[in-house]
Amino acid sequence: MEKGILLDKNSKLILQQIFNNENITRVQIAKNLDMNKATVTNILNDLKNEHFVKETGAGDSTKIGGRKPILLAINENYGYTISIDIGYDYLEVMYNFFNGQIMRCDTFLLKEKTMPEVINTIKEKVNFNSKLGTTNGLLGISLSIHGIVDNERDIVDSPFLDLKNVSIIDEFEKITGVPINIENEANLSAIFERDFNEKNINNLIAISIHKGIGAGLIINGKLYRGLNGEAGELGRTLFHFKDGSIYKLQKIEEVCSQDAIINRLQKKLNKELDLKEIGKMYEENCVVVTDEIDLFIQMIALLIHNVNVQFNPDTIYLNSPLINEIPETMIRIRRELESISSQKISIKLSSNVKHSILLGASSYITHRILGMDHLKLKF
Repeated sequence: MEKGILLDKNSKLILQQIFNNENITRVQIAKNLDMNKATVTNILNDLKNEHFVKETGAGDSTKIGGRKPILLAINENYGYTISIDIGYDYLEVMYNFFNGQIMRCDTFLLKEKTMPEVINTIKEKVNFNSKLGTTNGLLGISLSIHGIVDNERDIVDSPFLDLKNVSIIDEFEKITGVPINIENEANLSAIFERDFNEKNINNLIAISIHKGIGAGLIINGKLYRGLNGEAGELGRTLFHFKDGSIYKLQKIEEVCSQDAIINRLQKKLNKELDLKEIGKMYEENCVVVTDEIDLFIQMIALLIHNVNVQFNPDTIYLNSPLINEIPETMIRIRRELESISSQKISIKLSSNVKHSILLGASSYITHRILGMDHLKLKF
């Protein structure tokens, strides 16, 4: 098959069963889908011949004996995807097997914060032609941007990157000939929580707290992007912030994003700081640091309360390296929520703060490659 994979409806449903139930049998697939066994067998033969699916061994026979059933799983070596997170001054590049398993992950610093520099660095560092030991090689590319992407896949706004009217999608579609997606990083974090989570959660919000603050919304199992892709721009929420004796109208991310906290601490302490050092100073009860963390906890708790009142999701996930570095902040955010909210709010730290964006990107492009955007796949 071509890299733009064409599957009929029944083939997609059977492939979904194998994605979502590793080491499943033909009989169980037929039962789950209420589909004729012969039809399932014929489709599975096609999927195996095309290397989508592999046999992993024999299952247990029934109580009355008979032939042991063959177990089926996704063939990770069918091909691979590349996911690229375009950060403030870096690129993080992840390669994933067809089943979502990580092959490797590389980080490259950007000399300039411009789209041409991003494109040139990718061209220099990434070999799109290598098959990396897989049958079909590169299947698709997924790009993460810390900014707003509209429904036409155009970057509307990126506060940390000079776009220079250059289309990264057009550039790499010409070079690679494979499907390419671009999406906001908070949305990809939400997709990660939906598709890599052991629990089947159909309504969730993933709040990403990095240089800015954004949220990805999964409603009824689907990513909600809003009219122009601007849903979840929590960092732009306005409030009155007291600066000395003056109240100023500010965006919340200007006060309690990770970078806002770090920048204020560096200014107050007159030195460069990273998260590890801030975490150490917090443990040592440095008053300047603990005051800033106190403010962070109060503001993030208020933000979570307001988001919960509006959307009331099953769970709110936080993707925050700062919280990951100082685990006590999560406990204190929960306590703060209990004091200001009458509702019980389920909040969790992302299970993979480091790679949730890129893993979500891998899932996102795999759905598109298979033409299965509206079918749930578990990785």
